[in-house]
Amino acid sequence: MRPAAFFADYAAKPERLLIGLMSGTSVDSVDVALVKLAGSGRVTEAELLKALDFPIPEALRSRILALSHGEGNAEEVSQVSVAVAELFAEAVRALGAGKVDAIASHGQTISHTPPPPPPHVGELGGGATLQIGSAAVLAQRLGVPVVSDFRSADVAVGGQGAPLIPYVDWCLLTHPTKARAIQNIGGIGNVTFLPPNATPDQVVGFDTGPGNMLMDRAAQWASNGDLRCDTDGKLALSVEEPDYELLEWLLEHPFLAQKPPKSAGREEFGESFYKEVCRRAQLSPTSLEQQVLRRYLPFSRGTELIPEKLVATLTWFTALSIVDAYERYLPQLPDEVIVGGGGARNPALMQFLRTKLSPVPVLTHAELGMDGDSKEALAFCVLANETLLGNPANLPSVTGAARRVTLGSVTFP
Repeated sequence: MRPAAFFADYAAKPERLLIGLMSGTSVDSVDVALVKLAGSGRVTEAELLKALDFPIPEALRSRILALSHGEGNAEEVSQVSVAVAELFAEAVRALGAGKVDAIASHGQTISHTPPPPPPHVGELGGGATLQIGSAAVLAQRLGVPVVSDFRSADVAVGGQGAPLIPYVDWCLLTHPTKARAIQNIGGIGNVTFLPPNATPDQVVGFDTGPGNMLMDRAAQWASNGDLRCDTDGKLALSVEEPDYELLEWLLEHPFLAQKPPKSAGREEFGESFYKEVCRRAQLSPTSLEQQVLRRYLPFSRGTELIPEKLVATLTWFTALSIVDAYERYLPQLPDEVIVGGGGARNPALMQFLRTKLSPVPVLTHAELGMDGDSKEALAFCVLANETLLGNPANLPSVTGAARRVTLGSVTFP
């Protein structure tokens, strides 16, 4: 395949077909989306044609999480990167999309350490981000160009490298008369604030704090490993109130007081912090076998902690971190909030958000006719489309980058 001819042919097409691949910080599945695209920027048209939620095998998930927790060496990173690419290729084949123009692969983040504030930007030891899932392997397995490594270019010019979805929100969800907050709740929570008829430099976006990551970990603990998440919010809704003392401590997390631009990951709200939560609550994060005894394990403050209350407390933490971020850092409260990601399927979390944000309507992407589960996979198709057209797609007002840059690298088969 001749790259120059490919780029010319791609730009000349009135419509393009891309497949987006996204595996987030929860590391539970690969979101696969076939998207038909036309135009670019604010005149982008993106139609979801087909989508698939492809599970990540537990053995591979464990290896990815171990790397995310700083365990393993360079050999393990390279081997897991190939394994992730092979899984992604399998997911694309399972989708059964036929011939496409390109693959947009976010990859799997195993490390994200954004740069410190100026004047340290650009110094050795500044920002770095790493998403694995070998683009070369993926391109060879599928026989089409792969756009990957979307975050590094923004980090290279002093940006956080995240969130990147606000550009896509600006393209697709800007409203002529309403101020909107587009809240994604994956492993981490992030928000895009869109004033009416927003221009790119008016878009505000940042990570709000924890999303599902801590709730999922607590649900695994509470279910003796039987659950990956709090299905239907049943655990959180089974108790009348959270543990207020623990919740107060959680809300003192320094990330919440950090001004945007800012981004978070497992470094802030992953296993290390979960273990700190457990220490604070005098719990063992790994001892699952003594369920009856654990149910009545006391806090140091004299109250009883049942597993469901830990899940409820962490669910409230996610909800209140979002509300706190809006009150502190948005130019105004939005006219409506639109929630996507796995958190939108958690009735407990949605109930807590609606309670604290009332009277502001809290909607889901589905209520706007969008597939919220495939939103990020679709979004990376939009970003890859800009890459293949040579257009910048980061927003310095969101990431803090010194300038706009074209995101991603293109790998040919």
